[in-house]
Amino acid sequence: MAVALVTMIAFMAITAFYWKIAKDEIFYLCSNFSFGVTQASVIRQLNTADLSHYTHTLNESGSIIVLSSQLYFVTNQCTIELDKHEKVVFAAYQ
Repeated sequence: MAVALVTMIAFMAITAFYWKIAKDEIFYLCSNFSFGVTQASVIRQLNTADLSHYTHTLNESGSIIVLSSQLYFVTNQCTIELDKHEKVVFAAYQ
């Protein structure tokens, strides 16, 4: 019984630790992307992420990059919109 309790507490602590790290990674990266930052700079910084991945979708006004966690239990994401000149228009953390 005690071993199961210790195992469960350890699992919960590890899960909470990784949840916080993944959430912080998205938050801090997203805060780097202000108006006018180049797409090359955004991609370079996103490639440093350890617990996150991104998708890059082209559209008629430019493109959208969405950074999200690779961990299923972290739902936070950063949406970065770029104009046709490959410059950040806005970045939003959700």
